[in-house]
Amino acid sequence: MRLLCCLLLIVNWNVLATELAPAKFSTSMVKPWGFKNAELHEQGLLVQFTRALTAEARLSFSNEMRPYPRVIKEIKSGTADFAVMFASPKAEQIAVDLGKVVTVKVVAIANAGGQPIDSIDKLKGKRVGVIRGSAYGPDIDDNPDIERVSFNDTAQGIQMLLLERIDVMVATNYAINYALHELHIEPERITPIYHLATRYGHLYWSRSSVQKEQAKRLRQALVSLREGGVLDNIFALDGTLANYH
Repeated sequence: MRLLCCLLLIVNWNVLATELAPAKFSTSMVKPWGFKNAELHEQGLLVQFTRALTAEARLSFSNEMRPYPRVIKEIKSGTADFAVMFASPKAEQIAVDLGKVVTVKVVAIANAGGQPIDSIDKLKGKRVGVIRGSAYGPDIDDNPDIERVSFNDTAQGIQMLLLERIDVMVATNYAINYALHELHIEPERITPIYHLATRYGHLYWSRSSVQKEQAKRLRQALVSLREGGVLDNIFALDGTLANYH
């Protein structure tokens, strides 16, 4: 009888586990965070993270690739249950913070040998490359003393930097690192000269979502990935940007 009860408990637990709806993720569609390769397979750092996280949590999942503003809208409406978003009071108005995933730095880079600067004022009169549609703060976005040159992606900006068609490129350390690998350019050919900002990507659970059990498992799984060094492996940087603060 005792054996029969144990077997029934195991069966019931498995039924409950399989009955959980897939965790619905929305992922920012921008390299290196999320994109599709030539075969239309999902790739990117956040795609790797989502796979590792849901595997650790023993959850099935679905994922949609969206422009970042659309990710925010889907979390607000509950169309998506989970997403990695930049930590902010506005994010916490629409979602529950389940923990930090990655630290992102916005940096200005120049060609190798460029001298570090201690103020944006030192960029006065310079041609500064930025990614079209990105917001870097008023010191860059609204600065009348610099000439902003827009590019579709970081790789294009780095190519123009190496050709000396711009003086400085502003982007996140992860976007720069990925673009260098994509272009097969040695990291030593560029130099970080200024740290504009540090931002933190956190895992959020939509306040309009009913996936309470999934959220609980994902929070626990995130702790396990951090303690096990999995996050460090997924979000590792190398070369010039590895130790830049």
